[in-house]
Amino acid sequence: MNGKIVWYKEFKQKEWDAIILAGGFSYADRVRAGVIASVTKAMDEVVDAAEEGKPILGICNGFQMLVERGLMGEAALLHNLNNRFICRWVKVKVTDIKSPWTLEYEKDEVVDIPIAHAEGRFYATKKPKRVAFEYIDNPNGSLWNVAGIISEKYPSVLGMMPHPERAAEDELVPHGRSAGGRKVWLSLRKALKTGW
Repeated sequence: MNGKIVWYKEFKQKEWDAIILAGGFSYADRVRAGVIASVTKAMDEVVDAAEEGKPILGICNGFQMLVERGLMGEAALLHNLNNRFICRWVKVKVTDIKSPWTLEYEKDEVVDIPIAHAEGRFYATKKPKRVAFEYIDNPNGSLWNVAGIISEKYPSVLGMMPHPERAAEDELVPHGRSAGGRKVWLSLRKALKTGW
């Protein structure tokens, strides 16, 4: 599996088998996290890819972009309940293993993955049908302990606040924690080879 970082102005979804919207601060999170990036031509390409059923993963700010664009249903990612930036390792439970991003996990498996966000508190008027990851000890006040969801309209699209790329290898993980994000990438490899 080969990947490449692509400048958003040069991004063409037809060239890729899967898309990852990384964490970080797009447009300095002006107005609201992810809102400006959600209306770019690059996000038009992401919507086209979602409609084609390509695997798409939005991590942290990437999740915020997916939510702001409407790909994740009627939801919002609000300021953490303590109104502070939170950066720490947390435990999450994997609750949906039928997406291209979760195939290698066991149902209800508990893993360690770090978070780093100020606007990550999941809010919706009703519980999403496909919660993929739940916080064990909810760090930000997310409703239903939501750490990540699968789009109801686009089942190949996953948005999550924890950072699986920061927990993909044992070398990245502090003592006493596991590389809980590794199976996200192993799942994608399996999905691209065999489907899901």
